[in-house]
Amino acid sequence: MNVRKGLTIALLTLFAAASVFAAAEKEEPGRDTSSPELKTPTELLYWYAYSGVVQETNEYLTQTFNDTVGKEKGIHVTAEYQGAYNDLNQKLQAAFIGGTSPDVFVMEIGTTGMFARNGMITELDSRIERDNFDLSDFQDGLLGNCRVDDSVYGLPYMPSTAILFMNTTILEDAGLDADGPETWDELAMYCKTIKEKTGLYGLTLVSNLWFFEAFMLEAGTSVLSDDELSTNINSEAAFTVAKFWKDLKDAGYIRILSSADGSKMTADIMNQKSAMWFYSTAGITTFMGLAKANDFTMNTCFMPKLTHYGTSTGGSNLVISNKSSEQEKDAAWEFITWMTATGQTVYASSKTGYMPSRKSAIDAPEMQQLYAAMPQFKVAIDQMPYAQKRPMNPGYTEGGSIITSALDAVWIAGQDMYSVFSEAQQRIDRLLSE
Repeated sequence: MNVRKGLTIALLTLFAAASVFAAAEKEEPGRDTSSPELKTPTELLYWYAYSGVVQETNEYLTQTFNDTVGKEKGIHVTAEYQGAYNDLNQKLQAAFIGGTSPDVFVMEIGTTGMFARNGMITELDSRIERDNFDLSDFQDGLLGNCRVDDSVYGLPYMPSTAILFMNTTILEDAGLDADGPETWDELAMYCKTIKEKTGLYGLTLVSNLWFFEAFMLEAGTSVLSDDELSTNINSEAAFTVAKFWKDLKDAGYIRILSSADGSKMTADIMNQKSAMWFYSTAGITTFMGLAKANDFTMNTCFMPKLTHYGTSTGGSNLVISNKSSEQEKDAAWEFITWMTATGQTVYASSKTGYMPSRKSAIDAPEMQQLYAAMPQFKVAIDQMPYAQKRPMNPGYTEGGSIITSALDAVWIAGQDMYSVFSEAQQRIDRLLSE
């Protein structure tokens, strides 16, 4: 399908998706509206991450809740933007120390464990049992980062996985299949061919922890051990991953950007200096806009496999502060179950490009129409059986930064891979065991 025509259809689908709100409280899977009536009025503060279309979506959904369920039950939610995930997490920690934490907030999925184990967020098991709330409608691969020590602490909200994006105009100029490479060998061939036929980079890669997690899964292992008490960065799999990308860079077939220079990738895409890039499925809407503005066509595909297909899940959960009163917690529960219900999930996914968290949302007519018009949106859904949760050991927050620095040292500074990874393992393992 012509991408521009598809984009028009997709935009029309967004307006159709908004119609689901009128019935959002009717027959929502996993929702029992028999929970106790709340005392009124109840004011809630909601913090979320990211601006642009994500901010617009959060503000619109919050206002819709206030005008419907909130109005009926005497709940009013004030939504406040707090920057990117790292900004939000820093502000949350300061707010908890200062006694001014929000009642409900977005939480990057990998940090859920740290906040739960520090007593900062509320376990949801009692409310799930009370309301007979059915978790089975959420996609299976998304619940792993909601559970901490056998209890549920969040509901999946705007989830994502990493996928491969492609400028198919460049691919076709190089005589390559616009459906993209399926394996690492094919990816290397694509990059070599693009460079030789067009003079452009085959791919721009950012030295990024999340991508490295996916590469390790594709190599048949993971970035941490199963018990999350040691790292696998000093392993043959990690050496294979690092060498593959370094060899492509050294040959001049790809460009690798340091973690600090990651924003420069967008310039490569806009200026059509590079044919492929890895990014979150949440970027589909943005990159479709860039493609249209810069006169090229774009497609997406699975992250190519080495020995396995694999990708790491990302995005956020909605969680409730443990510092709020029981009345506020009950109100926050009403809010997060509404925000993650099928109708709202359809709208958020259509609007932002994040995956639907619910199976019923994937099957909804609005989403099926969007997938038919824009198959780029469906790639992440099809890839989900190969996705795994992010590590949740609290030490991984700092340990992940060490991995990113190690990748910069090897890929950007050209330091010896074996000594860099060996030192990184020792430092990370100490953090994981604390």
